Amino acid sequence: MNRIIIQRPRIGAHLPIGKGLKHTVDEAVTKGLDGFQIFVRNPRGRGARKLTAAETDYFKATVKAHNIDPVVVHIPYICNPAAAKDDLYEFARQVVKEDLERCDLIGADYLVLHPGSYTTSSPEQGIARIAGLLNDTLDQYAGSVTVLLETMSGQGTELGKNFTELNQILELIRNRKHIGVCLDTCHVFAAGYDVRSEAGIAAIMEEVDNTCGRSSVKLVHSNDSQKELGSKRDRHAHIGEGFIGLAGFKRLISHEFFRTLPFILETPFGQIDKDIAVLKELR
Repeated sequence: MNRIIIQRPRIGAHLPIGKGLKHTVDEAVTKGLDGFQIFVRNPRGRGARKLTAAETDYFKATVKAHNIDPVVVHIPYICNPAAAKDDLYEFARQVVKEDLERCDLIGADYLVLHPGSYTTSSPEQGIARIAGLLNDTLDQYAGSVTVLLETMSGQGTELGKNFTELNQILELIRNRKHIGVCLDTCHVFAAGYDVRSEAGIAAIMEEVDNTCGRSSVKLVHSNDSQKELGSKRDRHAHIGEGFIGLAGFKRLISHEFFRTLPFILETPFGQIDKDIAVLKELR
């Protein structure tokens, strides 16, 4: 008799790197994570510590030994690749280039990037700015990392509030094999996509199919929302303690498409072990 094998999502979490890469990867093993996400520099500053061969070798060896996949790096929050001001734009270009290099040093799979805010320009100009930055960077990139543009909540002038807007960026990228999408559950919920219901998830899938395509979506940032549907407020909550709720995550994590993707938690670190356990139970 043929057995039907149902794919289940890999569960991971964002981990701090304040104590170094060795401590972080050991913590991933201790917590039983299938994958994890980190920053490789100060997330709110301009500094970037030099990574030693000893720590990167240990990091990669441990990841391989424990079948940890994916390893995800998140770009610092202060990076704005759609910036209207030239100094901020050039800083963003430098950070994306350097973080791709650092991703290769640790063997990361994905580099998650917020599309940024157009501030004093226009959405069209902001989209052109980020596409130009990514083309300049990826045209010269020979590594294996995929840059993932993250779905955003639609707060202020930030780009990426829907899949149509993300696709407008993707269609301008020449090196398509190095670009994709990261879906953040809190962000899409805040932007007006109801991930709690079958109809809401079906609407998301229809829009994805009509824009960037399912093959572009590589990763789920798994966060409940402190704010209500359509709030346009980016406020992460622990799984089951926000407006999405346990039933919403159960529906999402068992969906035929989303269960094929890694789920990476970005909830407040003090309760991360509970959130990991909740997601594993739901899957």
